[in-house]
Amino acid sequence: MKTTFKLLILVILVTISSCNNSKSIDYKYSENPKLLACDFPNGHLLQEAVYSFENDIIRAYNINNKNFTKAYSTFLNERQRGKLNVKNIASEHSLKIAKALKESTNLWTETNGKNSLNNSGPLVDCIANNIKDKDIKATYNALLATNSLKPSLILPLLSSSSRFIQADGSLKSYVALEFFYSQLLNTKLEELNTNFSQAQPDPTKPSVDGVNFKKTPKQAVPTKGAANDPHAGHNHD
Repeated sequence: MKTTFKLLILVILVTISSCNNSKSIDYKYSENPKLLACDFPNGHLLQEAVYSFENDIIRAYNINNKNFTKAYSTFLNERQRGKLNVKNIASEHSLKIAKALKESTNLWTETNGKNSLNNSGPLVDCIANNIKDKDIKATYNALLATNSLKPSLILPLLSSSSRFIQADGSLKSYVALEFFYSQLLNTKLEELNTNFSQAQPDPTKPSVDGVNFKKTPKQAVPTKGAANDPHAGHNHD
């Protein structure tokens, strides 16, 4: 009886902690298009997580052109090659989200000290059922069904499919949570790269299927010698 009571108290404390962490977040992307096809109690937090992740990789990899496909491609390629350190690109906002996500029940698993998405949880099931591209969906579900949905097996496919990811809310969510937030769960604020973490540019504008219809930037073609100009690409207005 005492054990049951203690477990109940623990569950209540974890729930309260999760709620407090969620409420302390300044939601910047609540008006952006919905990404997941399923409804979750923490759906607003999951959506905020994905859009904040996108904003971070755009700042890190393609801030001038805001090319999401290129940003996803660079991020995934670095992860596949083992060169990715999320502490170097994560913002303080994303870290706050990670702390709130850490308290989400059944979202994470830990194996040999490494965190990853819980492949038996409802979120991964929702993602598996709603991936748009049929080939990616077939491979994802085959790996999931055989308990083989691991980075070493899924990353090669995702790295070559960034153009599909940026147009698919389910794949966006998987990439953001599995390869970014799972690495931030135990990170401290002082561990972040301050050059990125303290910069707070305007939130990514709402998009539909990964395409921003409010602004479609032109691809700038640098002139000869522009690479040597230290002022190239800067706004001096």
